[in-house]
Amino acid sequence: MTHPLEIWEGDFGKDYTDRNEIDWRARLPAFQQMLDSIPIKRVLEVGCNRGHNLVCLAELLGEESDVVGVEPNRYALEIARASSVKVGVLYGQAFDLPFKDGYFDLVFTAGVLIHIPLKDLPLALSEIYRVSKRYILAIEYFAQEETVVHYRGHDNLLWKRDFLQHYQSRFSDLTLIRSGYLRSEDGFDRTHWWLLEKTFSREER
Repeated sequence: MTHPLEIWEGDFGKDYTDRNEIDWRARLPAFQQMLDSIPIKRVLEVGCNRGHNLVCLAELLGEESDVVGVEPNRYALEIARASSVKVGVLYGQAFDLPFKDGYFDLVFTAGVLIHIPLKDLPLALSEIYRVSKRYILAIEYFAQEETVVHYRGHDNLLWKRDFLQHYQSRFSDLTLIRSGYLRSEDGFDRTHWWLLEKTFSREER
């Protein structure tokens, strides 16, 4: 069976990119709410697609910020690179992030973990945890139990899960500091979100 990452890197991912063009400004209030008063300057989005969220965060955090994305689909990658001179975009994927430990203040995903098979999820979470100095944000579909969603002819490309539980069961020092729910009015597709902080980061301050 073809691995989901290969599917997303090909024409399936290109078609997804073409379907999902939005105005990044619609998401600005939601990101303001999620990240209110959080001291961050260096941010990574894992799976940035067209770069909507990157542009939004660059605007929110200002000129002193360093907003970076990684993306495995090269078609989406080029669109993201052209989206703004204020952001940086690299080819990459969640299983092998090309950054040193603790490089970013915040690492986040938005509709990416839902597309990772359960057997591969621990590696993706470990890489996200590794490159985050302090904060992790997950904006993903939620279900208390692992739930397969039939998605555009595939049964191996989308799962709803309790991602908070997955993170906290794997990393005992992650503390939930806020969470919520996003709707279409917020520029998102009915998703939950969880903002977590590494406990030792608070102790070091």
